[in-house]
Amino acid sequence: MRFLALAFACLPLLASQAPNPPRLAIPRLAHPPSMARDTDLSTWAGAMKITEFGMIMPDDKGENRWPTTVHLGWGAEALFVAIEATDPEPSKIHAARHLRDTNQGDFDFVGVDLDPSGKGQSILRFFVTPLGGQIDEIMTDSTGENPSYDCLWDSTGVLTPTGYTVKLRIPYSSLRRMPGDWGLRILRIIPRERRYGISWPRMSKDVQCDICQLAKVSGAPVDRPGSPFLLIPFTSFNRTQSLNTDPVAPAKSQARLGLDLRYATQALTLEGTYRPDFATADADVDPLQINSRFKVFYPERRPFFLEGMELLGAQGAQRQFFSRSIQNPLFGLKASGQADLASWTVLHTKDQDGGLLLGASGASGVEGLPTRDTAAAVKFSTGDRGSGLSLLGTDKALLGGPGPTGGHSGGLYLDQYLGTEFHFIGSAVTAQSHLPQVGGTISSQRGTATSAELSWNTRNWAAWASAQATSPDLLLLSGFTDLQGYRRHTAGFEWRSNWNEGRLASANVSPRWRRLTWWSGEPLERALGLDASFETAGRLSFFLNWDIAGRTWAEDRAQSVAARALTLGGNWRRLSALRIGWNATQARSLELRTGAPSRFRSAALFLYGTVSSLSYNLTGQQSGLDREADDQRLIRARALTATGSWQFPRSVYLKTQAFVVRYDGTATEGVDKFLKAFLGWQPNAFTNAYLGWSGQRRRDPTAVLPGERTVERGLFAKVAYAVQF
Repeated sequence: MRFLALAFACLPLLASQAPNPPRLAIPRLAHPPSMARDTDLSTWAGAMKITEFGMIMPDDKGENRWPTTVHLGWGAEALFVAIEATDPEPSKIHAARHLRDTNQGDFDFVGVDLDPSGKGQSILRFFVTPLGGQIDEIMTDSTGENPSYDCLWDSTGVLTPTGYTVKLRIPYSSLRRMPGDWGLRILRIIPRERRYGISWPRMSKDVQCDICQLAKVSGAPVDRPGSPFLLIPFTSFNRTQSLNTDPVAPAKSQARLGLDLRYATQALTLEGTYRPDFATADADVDPLQINSRFKVFYPERRPFFLEGMELLGAQGAQRQFFSRSIQNPLFGLKASGQADLASWTVLHTKDQDGGLLLGASGASGVEGLPTRDTAAAVKFSTGDRGSGLSLLGTDKALLGGPGPTGGHSGGLYLDQYLGTEFHFIGSAVTAQSHLPQVGGTISSQRGTATSAELSWNTRNWAAWASAQATSPDLLLLSGFTDLQGYRRHTAGFEWRSNWNEGRLASANVSPRWRRLTWWSGEPLERALGLDASFETAGRLSFFLNWDIAGRTWAEDRAQSVAARALTLGGNWRRLSALRIGWNATQARSLELRTGAPSRFRSAALFLYGTVSSLSYNLTGQQSGLDREADDQRLIRARALTATGSWQFPRSVYLKTQAFVVRYDGTATEGVDKFLKAFLGWQPNAFTNAYLGWSGQRRRDPTAVLPGERTVERGLFAKVAYAVQF
């Protein structure tokens, strides 16, 4: 592609080195220091002390007003970190008990960024709030943070008259690690009138990468195996009445025993699961579906599909592998590893409901049959900033069905930094499918998707240009295809700035352009847009999204209709107990079924925060589509969603979720109500026990006497206990 040729042509001119990060040797501790929930650090004698922190948020300039002392030491089986966080205004510290991996209260926290491979491909984040609550994530420069990552580690925290003190113990056996220097950074976040952040080592916004600025530390005893085995036996139970088709259906009970097993060495992690229960704590809530031709994307939250999945989740023109295409696995096996020049991941499962997915993709006679699913990826390092060349392959095969049924795909991905300011991302994917039809024939098709993007970033300015093409016959049986049969070109630039003082904390303005054409080259859409936002010193922010297009599409054909959309919104996040967000949209578009010009309106209000140990999130949304010619209401949708969690002492919690979704108008009508509540205990990432109840009601407008009725209700329970040895 032309973008690829341009990128390589510029490489000799742009190549330059990032600033050399600091290097230091962390001492080895003779004995493990105390992890007691107190401020006594007498057992941490011999640990290295670090005090030189610099500003990083909102801007990297200015004086650090929050003295912080870090104690670092290698133990025999774990890295030990103690952090004394002093605050000139300790009464303003945001601290409360909270569920693991949640921060709705915008808490103060400190933590460690670790790159145990030293390769600069990705980092693990271990954050601790003032009372010892844990937040762990995996991050890359290209894809950002992923909070779904979980790891087994220990932390404590306690408030003091001058701030707070936290302690961390990160076992080597929880990390894929390599001999040599590791990457390390200490971060502290202080939410006040601005969201301040400080770091060691000091970082510069003039360097357009994050991971490359980590300090290099040596001395990790990676030869010590520690406790490489993690065993998680679990049992689940539910007693449910499914009343959707039979109003008097009896309750059915189901119990399941399962097992997760993990074995970790220096650079290799082996995982297995048998008869897993993938019930998630939160039910998926569909976004309001109004005049959209795009699929709904649900994020992955299941533990087995998180560790080591960053390679399989490579994103380009389309998502070649999407783990939620594996719906109900009987078992799963996974291996992840890394070497000096490459890292890799292999996944293999048997999906007992795989035939349902093939049926939804156009196959006939495959319901009730399982599939064999395999995916493998390898990434070859081409630089010390996370750059790399990746190969990804997938295969889905029907077991016990007619002929060779299923599909496979192959993809090539390049993520390359060109010097300190330029970044190129490109991908090429091909896929082939074989699906049985009603007459006994096999429908085979092959499709492709390609993409390329070149971006330029400095402290205050950014620009980008991208091209993407997806053939109309692309079918990713193991992936997620957004839209087929079109080509897209986009370009834009951005100005942005941040301030540690004054009335404004941040601001940005970004004009953009896009052009869509059908696969054949026929024009589809040309549009101009503008994105702008700013945040004040009082945590009050506003944003604007404006878009105007000369043509749009309906019924798979382009029509010359002046389409436009304007969205205004904002947030107020000064208080931990009450944070407010809002947005409103007004647009002119086409009703996709008929092609009639229509008006679209939408509004949403969000209330969220933490009061003592209660975290909550309340959302109200309303959207409507009216035909422009006669003001006829085609569809109106309204949704109310509420979630809450109460964190009690000794890792006990109570969690609730409820939503009501209503549709009415000439296009559709219906009401859906859901309630879920459960009491649980979760002392670490992999040990969890809970008991709860859920129920769902639905209004059926096609019944002789329309009315709401229960469609499903019942009890559910699960116990999972992690043992490391």
